[in-house]
Amino acid sequence: MIGVVPTTLFLQQATPAYTAEAKVMVQAAETNDVLSERAPGGMRAMLNESVMATEVELIGSQTLARRVVTKLRLDEDPEFNPRLAKPKAIDVFFASLNPLSWLPRSGGAKSDLIQALSPAARETIERDAIANAVVSNLRVAAQRRSYVISIQFSSHDPEKAAQVANSFAELYVLDRLEASFEEAHQISDWLGGRLEVLQKDLANAENAVERFRSEHDLRNTNGRQTTIGDQQLSELNSRLVIARADLAQKQARLAQIRTVSQARGGFDASSDVLQSPLIQRLREQESLKSRELSEAMKTYGARHPRIVGLQADLSDLRGKIASEISKIGASFSSDVEIAAAGARTLEKELDHLRTQSNTAGEVTVRLRELERQAEASKSLYETFLSRFKHEAEQGHMRRANARVVSSASIPVSPSFPKTHKILLVVTLVSLALGLLLVFLLDRIDNAVRSADEAEELTGLPMLAVVPIHRGQGDRPVDVVLQQPRSVLADGVRSLRTALLTGDASDPGRIILVTSSEPKEGKTFVSLCLALMFSKSEERVLLIDSDVYRPRLHVTLGVEGERGLAQVLSGDLRFDEAVQRQVSGTLDFLPAGRHANLTEVLQEPQIRPLLADLISRYDRIIIDSPPVLAVSDTRVLARLVDRVIYLVKWNATARDAVRNGIKLLRGAGGNLYGVVLSQVDQRKHSRYGYRDYGQYYGRYRDYYGE
Repeated sequence: MIGVVPTTLFLQQATPAYTAEAKVMVQAAETNDVLSERAPGGMRAMLNESVMATEVELIGSQTLARRVVTKLRLDEDPEFNPRLAKPKAIDVFFASLNPLSWLPRSGGAKSDLIQALSPAARETIERDAIANAVVSNLRVAAQRRSYVISIQFSSHDPEKAAQVANSFAELYVLDRLEASFEEAHQISDWLGGRLEVLQKDLANAENAVERFRSEHDLRNTNGRQTTIGDQQLSELNSRLVIARADLAQKQARLAQIRTVSQARGGFDASSDVLQSPLIQRLREQESLKSRELSEAMKTYGARHPRIVGLQADLSDLRGKIASEISKIGASFSSDVEIAAAGARTLEKELDHLRTQSNTAGEVTVRLRELERQAEASKSLYETFLSRFKHEAEQGHMRRANARVVSSASIPVSPSFPKTHKILLVVTLVSLALGLLLVFLLDRIDNAVRSADEAEELTGLPMLAVVPIHRGQGDRPVDVVLQQPRSVLADGVRSLRTALLTGDASDPGRIILVTSSEPKEGKTFVSLCLALMFSKSEERVLLIDSDVYRPRLHVTLGVEGERGLAQVLSGDLRFDEAVQRQVSGTLDFLPAGRHANLTEVLQEPQIRPLLADLISRYDRIIIDSPPVLAVSDTRVLARLVDRVIYLVKWNATARDAVRNGIKLLRGAGGNLYGVVLSQVDQRKHSRYGYRDYGQYYGRYRDYYGE
């Protein structure tokens, strides 16, 4: 009831809240670059849990909340502006119950500080408070294993909930788009500034190269920077190679001609001679003259003028041929000498140019360094120029990296409170806590509550269950005597019956009634049991052995100054101390008083007294002090026939009962059984311990006048 009733009252007073949900899909940042080439499936390569968590925080940020407040004018809505809200009736009611509500209210140091601020600052604080109120009703979460973010907003107005959720989604997408444009604008501005600097650096680097080339007489040949000396050196190398090759060729030809001339006795067989056109014509003429001479020899004699003339022409031709061959041989030697002289001249010039080229090497190294710097500046400038043009075009085609995939619809059922679910949960929890509390209290409270517990704890049989008397005015003893059909009288009769139906060989004439602690009903049970026996037996004696706190004489209304203490000490005889027929045939021996109580109840004095009394009485009932209080009970327990152990229902601790039984058994007491006293029948029946005591309520028709 403590859990369910307040919950029900709260649910009845609670204002219902409606939750609307919008969904936004987040895309990777590279989707803004619409001019780039993207591989299939690589669009979301840069998205991960950290990026999604960052986007979730952006949606729930105060900056976006302020924009939503401005767009929907939520600062004029009492739901989010506390200044415009009216107090609820339940709040006013609880405020009126506050005993401190009459005290003068003070805003405190915080209120004083706010009042000391400027109007603009106070307005800012108020806007922040409204934005915080909006954010407190907002729930943003990234759905697992997807790139979708759920935006949920709760409000007392379902239409307002949908509007706010959609506004958050739309403004988030717009904010991403604006951020993309702003980023592109910043990049373009920065690239433009850098391009101006890089352009100046490139112009300076190229001018430095040209000045250095002009100062040192350098020129660019097929992409290579060379000096005039380098060009001359290259040309001389080429000419020297050609001259040496020509010299080698001519020397080889001269050597070949000489070898052939030595072998054949002349240069006639050389290829140059054979290929000479003049010599070929002269040889043709020689051949014709020889043929004419041969034909003329057939006709004329050797001294014929024609023969002589032909021979002279032939000799002249052969002389010319020999002269030409000699000239060719001389020209070979001359060509070799000229070629050798030319090669030597080229070698001298080449050595001179090499000396100059070594001196100009440092200039070339410096020129190359300047060219590399100019080339690096050019490459960097071209890269920035390309990126600048790319961003300039990209700036006109920016896209947001998110889009709304599901707009919030107006909710038709409240999301809070879930009345049935809350009541079910609270009921189950309250029931569980109640059961837990019951078991906890039962575990903490170790009192004996049932006959079964008493039997299990003591190891003794249950003799009777004596209920508590709830009557007004009547004494319990009078109820037992005057109302024999009452529940109380039946409980005492059950005890008497249990004592009478025992072992026939052991009639149990001396009965001791004791308990663990005081006020467990020993005096009442002892008196009622003695009265019951006195109705059926002629001679019954009731002894009050509790010399420390005697109570029986008060209940019987007799004098109790003289009694057991004086008899055991020898001051009085039994007949002088006993009070005859205090109730019917019942005799009563009070506890009496003595100066030295610790030495009164001793076995040597008690044993002979009981032996004498058993010969005079059919039944002796002894009311003893608690076992745990004094040791007198253990002395008496060894001398009696039967010991009845009383346990007060739902009061006596288990440990007390266990220790009392242990002491009596250690002393050799004749334990006969246990009695559960002062039992509340109604509670005992509700607890459901399933012993016979719980059925008293069902048999109330058997008890009465």
